[in-house]
Amino acid sequence: MNNSGIESNDRKHKNQISEIIQEGLIDLHGRNGYKSIMQTMMKISRKTEKEIITNYELFAELTEGVFGKSSNKILQPIKLEIQKIGEENIYQEEKQAPKIPIRILIADDDLDILGLYKAFLEAKGKEITLTTDGRKCVEAYKRKYDSQQSENYFDVVILDQKMPFMTGLQAAAEILSINPQQRIIFASGYIEKTLLDILTKLNRAIAVIEKPFSLDVLEHMIDNVTIFEKLEKININQQERNNKQKVEEIMTVLQNQI
Repeated sequence: MNNSGIESNDRKHKNQISEIIQEGLIDLHGRNGYKSIMQTMMKISRKTEKEIITNYELFAELTEGVFGKSSNKILQPIKLEIQKIGEENIYQEEKQAPKIPIRILIADDDLDILGLYKAFLEAKGKEITLTTDGRKCVEAYKRKYDSQQSENYFDVVILDQKMPFMTGLQAAAEILSINPQQRIIFASGYIEKTLLDILTKLNRAIAVIEKPFSLDVLEHMIDNVTIFEKLEKININQQERNNKQKVEEIMTVLQNQI
């Protein structure tokens, strides 16, 4: 949204607040009472009427000063009405905001498995790019990087470990050289061995899902930001640990989150 749009929404919100405050005071004290209250508040605060009735916090502070203990009778219904328009505005913004689907790049040399990934994940609203080996995966990643001028185009990259031309590990090394923060999930039948290979060759904690796995479990891992955050903490932690200890830490993260 551009600045003019933001300013327009801000004006609209302030106008809604002023209407609620005016109507609330008039209902309780009539029009003459409203004018009298405003004059008192303007004198105390040295603010204009518009400044007071478009700023609930200022209005509430002045109301408490003028009415003391009985101010709650005025403020409570006004506050409830203002909260309602706040909720309505949030709902409208969420409704109008375009939802960008999670983008996933997948590399696997088994065409049947790729078909299952695509059908299942697209049905869940995700945008899927399929490749049949590690080299094609890296090429697809670079194409999006070059065309979009963004290293964060793909939210998650899923790599089978054993593939022709370029293994999952080799593809991961290429991708991480472009974007060190890229979220990657390895699919492997030997989870501990794969984790150890990743730590030895890439020196970082990366998520691994053990074959065979259900597509529901895969989707949960894709959507579970906590897994990636905890793995990143392992990467950042400079405490001296050998790879076997790191594997145990990563396994604990994966087992507790899946």
